[in-house]
This record gives sequence, C-alpha cells and structure tokens, in this order.
Amino acid sequence: MMADELKQVDDVRTQLRNLRQQVQAGAVFQSLNTKIGAVLDNLPSNDETPVSLPDDADGIKDLLKMLNQQIRATTLDKITDDQLMQLLNHLGSPDVDVRDREIYFFFNDALQQHVLSDSQLRLAVNTLLQDRVLFNHITEPENTAIFGRSFAVMILSLLAYADRVDAHFLDAETTMRLVDQLATYIALENDTRGFVGTSGWAHAYTHIGNLLDELAESQVLTRADKVFLMIEILEKYRRLGTPLIFGESRRLAAYLATVVNLNDLYEQAFLQEWRQWRVCLSNTPQPEDEAGWTRLFNRSRLLSAMILREDYPEEVSNAINAEVDFLS
Repeated sequence: MMADELKQVDDVRTQLRNLRQQVQAGAVFQSLNTKIGAVLDNLPSNDETPVSLPDDADGIKDLLKMLNQQIRATTLDKITDDQLMQLLNHLGSPDVDVRDREIYFFFNDALQQHVLSDSQLRLAVNTLLQDRVLFNHITEPENTAIFGRSFAVMILSLLAYADRVDAHFLDAETTMRLVDQLATYIALENDTRGFVGTSGWAHAYTHIGNLLDELAESQVLTRADKVFLMIEILEKYRRLGTPLIFGESRRLAAYLATVVNLNDLYEQAFLQEWRQWRVCLSNTPQPEDEAGWTRLFNRSRLLSAMILREDYPEEVSNAINAEVDFLS
C-alpha cells in the first residue's frame, strides 16, 4: 500500500474509533447511524494500480498436498511458522484450488484437530489484521486483491470461533484491534462480487457476516461495540450500489438474528435503525439509476431473508412482516 492510501485508511479508522469510544462513554446512541453514515459518505477513492499476487509456483501446491494428505489421515500434529506464513500469504491467490479448496479447508481441519499452537494462532491473527492484508487496494475499483482481503476475514472468523469455544488465545487488546480493523474494513469494502469467473468465491460480505456473528457471541466485546458493529453493517449495506446476490443477505439475516436475540438493547437498536431506513425510503423518490434500484433490491433480498427466518423476537418479526409490500 502507498503511504497516501495508508493515511486515508488510518483517517477512516480514527473516525470510527472515536465514534466507538463515544458510544462506549454513552455520549452517542440515538444519532449513531447518522454519524456512521457521515463517515461512510466521505470515504477515500483512488485510481486502479497494479496488484501484486502471490506466486503459486513457489512450492505452495506441494506443501498443500502434503499437509492436507496428513491432516485427512489425522497424522499431522504440527506445522512450522514458515509453513503457516506461506499459507497465509497465499490467501490472496486468484487460483480457487489454492485459496479456497486447499488453504481454507486446511485451516478448518487444522483448528478442529488442534494442529496450530497458541502462539501460531496469535501469529495468524496478527498477520491477517495488518493493514497491508486487510486493506490491500481497497480504495480502488474492483480488483484481484479482493481475494486476499476477503479470505483474510474468512480465516479471522475461523480463528475467532476457535478462540471463543476452545483455545482462548486472544487477549483483550488483540480483540479490540480486531474490532477496530473489522469496523474499518466494513466501511471501506465496496467489492460485492460473489463467485468470480474461474477464480471462484470473493464473497466479502458473506465473510463479514461470519466474523460479525462470531463477535456477537463474544464475552469480551462490550455491548457498545456490538451495537456499533450492527449499526455500521446496516448503514454500509444500505449504501452499496452493486448487487448482493450470492447469499449475502441470508448470511446477514442470520447474524442479525443472533445479535437481536442476545439482549433487548440490541433488539431496540435494530428496530430504530430499520424503521429509520424504512422512513428514508418512503421519503425518497423512485430510483432513476442502476445504483438506486440495486440498493432497493438489496434491501428487498435482506427483508426476504429475514422474513423466512423464525428465530427473531416478536417485535422484530412484526416490524419486518409489516413490510411485505417491499417484496413486490
């Protein structure tokens, strides 16, 4: 990342962090969506620059073949830090076999079989949280760096799950950094592509939903942070001018069901946000461009996904079922 782009990312992160601190202090609540929206409406945008991709001819395929053979036979009990870093570096590969079918499934199995040590779990988290990984070319038009960004979030969700249910390897400082970086990533990620040609899944907004779901279940995060993340993803979702048509709405609906069932505070915060969104649409003329119609149908898909679920609190169910007219 160039120095100017790093500064732009840091400016967004600082604004969001300041807002989170205000929510934690009780200074902001009712106006949170407006203040987050002001940040989202003034994001940096840069011209496209060349993306540097990992070299899949560097031995990664042989390494993956060896590791996955051993892990499927349950004979793998450890890997080296160098091997771990090689795997993480190739999350940005546009080769679906390397990135998705091999590295992702390896991490899934490795976490279940406790192949990685606590220090390696922390190494993985700290590596994936780096700006050069999460925000690589993120302020530019759609590009192949999406694979590395999106799959970093995907693996972070696996690691967050492992920390929550079993390993407990994350300290409070790292967890807060994770929230910081995720909030910044949600703000900046505009690539909504799902399955991309021969390169396979990008699916950033599904992976965001996965990580949000894990953090919603966290015993470390404050209520303020959980409210902040919920309002931010809804404010971002309503601004996306490109379609979410590969199941992202179902994933977000599942996350929302998790969070609103945790406590009445989250339920009421969601209802306030949802109703204000509805009022805004009612007061807005019919769209006259592609982006406007896309936003409307993105919301319709989210509403449909929520209506199909049966695990929302009664007040939320009543609110969303009252909007069936938006499905037409």
